[in-house]
Amino acid sequence: MAKHANEIIGFHLGWDIREVSDGRYQPTRYSSPGVYVCGEAYFCCPTAKQRLPKGFKWEKVGRYYERDVYRADPAKSLDEVDD
Repeated sequence: MAKHANEIIGFHLGWDIREVSDGRYQPTRYSSPGVYVCGEAYFCCPTAKQRLPKGFKWEKVGRYYERDVYRADPAKSLDEVDD
């Protein structure tokens, strides 16, 4: 059973876990939950206790292994994000 965010995002995209891990986006050294760049989009898969990272306009795209997968489009400017 997949338990890490990169595994769950890889399952959603049909990618290998290493392909997802290589795209880790780190605005800070210890950001949690992790944000991954896959193709031309950002993905995140927080646990129930984690909040979505700010600065992105997230939309839910799936649910696997009791965790939600979110996608953000980088084409949308940060000015459009409602906090």
